[in-house]
Amino acid sequence: MNNLPGAPDLLRIARDTLLSELRSRVPEDARYALAMVANAMAIAAREAEAGDAPTVAALARLDALYGRPRRDLAGAALHQAIAEYDRELTGDIRAGHFDESDARHDALMSHLHASVAARLSISNPKSLET
Repeated sequence: MNNLPGAPDLLRIARDTLLSELRSRVPEDARYALAMVANAMAIAAREAEAGDAPTVAALARLDALYGRPRRDLAGAALHQAIAEYDRELTGDIRAGHFDESDARHDALMSHLHASVAARLSISNPKSLET
């Protein structure tokens, strides 16, 4: 059993050290770069912590939207399935297949809202605070 900090915790520790102990030692003209590195570390930590859960949830929503059996995929197969759905969904939206206000339209909107929220929870969680 590994009781050492995992990747998300290591990234948070490194980020905290960067900001609390090294930022004041960095020349003024390099502080923006330091802030960008710290921000990237925070995003990477949140992404590592979330793992495949947001992608698995998106696949479940898309399987339901298209009336297909739910699939339990992981790794490359999961990401390939999402990429295929993205292409199909884009084409269907362009073709107007979701234009009518009905259950499929509502399911699409729910999927899009959940997808955007999942992305923001990783890239900019403060934007979700209301």
